[in-house]
Amino acid sequence: MTQSGTAGDARVVDRLMFLMIALQERANRALAEELHDGPMQELTGILLSLASLRRGLPAEAAAQITQIETRLRDAAAALHRPQPPFRPGNGPRQMLELGLTQRVEGVLVDRLYTSLDIDVAPPALAEVAVVLATVQLLLQESDPLERPARALVAVRSSAEHVELALRVAYADGFRPDAATAGRLERLRQVADVLGARLSPDAVTSAWSAAVRLPRAPSQAGG
Repeated sequence: MTQSGTAGDARVVDRLMFLMIALQERANRALAEELHDGPMQELTGILLSLASLRRGLPAEAAAQITQIETRLRDAAAALHRPQPPFRPGNGPRQMLELGLTQRVEGVLVDRLYTSLDIDVAPPALAEVAVVLATVQLLLQESDPLERPARALVAVRSSAEHVELALRVAYADGFRPDAATAGRLERLRQVADVLGARLSPDAVTSAWSAAVRLPRAPSQAGG
């Protein structure tokens, strides 16, 4: 490999590392915003009301209110720790569903549709991880600042392959423009690294990508 080729590969790797860091930061920010604007505000209001009520109660009743406050604080803390996709005991379908729900929908795309045909020859943990990472990296690179409107993720596994199809659509009109061209150029670079086949829509700003992961016989159902 030439020196310039080595430098080019390093730049691609650096870009992928940056994307993964940015992805995790976006996921954490989206979760924090959702919790802060929703149940956390409600729980905080309830806790403040209970604290005010407790101060005017006899000791025994105040102790009971304190126990309720403790349980509510524990519930609030639990909201910050959603079940991880790769938790021991989770099967391939549950890992994929949790991963797509927690790390893709509402984080990288507004509305996510899924089709999982994986029960006959379930993917192994490593294959699930590759599928999730591929979806995340492609969506993150398609537009690092704004989320697409809709995406369809279809995963099919057989004894020979694990196949991923990703279809993405935007709400910014229906004709390709300069922004679309820049998006596709970024996507092509990442798709080449990931071994994905990229197919832009000739009429709209939508695009799709497909990846086929060959499997060793021992991986099917592993």
